[in-house]
Amino acid sequence: MGDEVAERQITHLTDNTIILTDTFHTVNGIVEKQKLVQLYPDRLSWISTHLTGPNKYSQFVYEILAEGNNASRLDFTALHLEYEKESLNSEGIKLLAAKLRGEDSEVWKRLAKAMASDLK
Repeated sequence: MGDEVAERQITHLTDNTIILTDTFHTVNGIVEKQKLVQLYPDRLSWISTHLTGPNKYSQFVYEILAEGNNASRLDFTALHLEYEKESLNSEGIKLLAAKLRGEDSEVWKRLAKAMASDLK
């Protein structure tokens, strides 16, 4: 999650549906976010929908696709809602999208590093 003092609780609803409850301790207090995650293992994909928090109802679709015998790529599609920034102009939207892309990229890099470490 990228935050050393963050906590995650996993609630299994079905074999392929879970709720992730992430709790972050910030200078402004505790922030809790819940996500409904639907897993599609046969397609190597999953959908994450924010149920609470500042990005409520945002939805993210992930799919791992093979690229040859020894490589793969992650396709990612997002519907990111920002309630506090509803009045952004097109330039503001572009800047926000670039910021979010960079943040997401860093998260995936940390995950890849942790996965590589686990394989050693």
